[in-house]
Amino acid sequence: MIERITEGLVMQVAREWAARKNKSEATTVANASETMAALKVKLKEEEYDEALSRLYREYEES
Repeated sequence: MIERITEGLVMQVAREWAARKNKSEATTVANASETMAALKVKLKEEEYDEALSRLYREYEES
């Protein structure tokens, strides 16, 4: 099991999601990157880590 979700893991799972859904990888990665950048500015470190975990699960489970 993954102990800590990182930005790199979110990008990886976003790429996998794009492949499963037959979506543009470039667009998906750009959207994930923009989302993480916006969250990083708004949230404290602990909240950001929780948001990364939620984002990771969204890509993984959809």
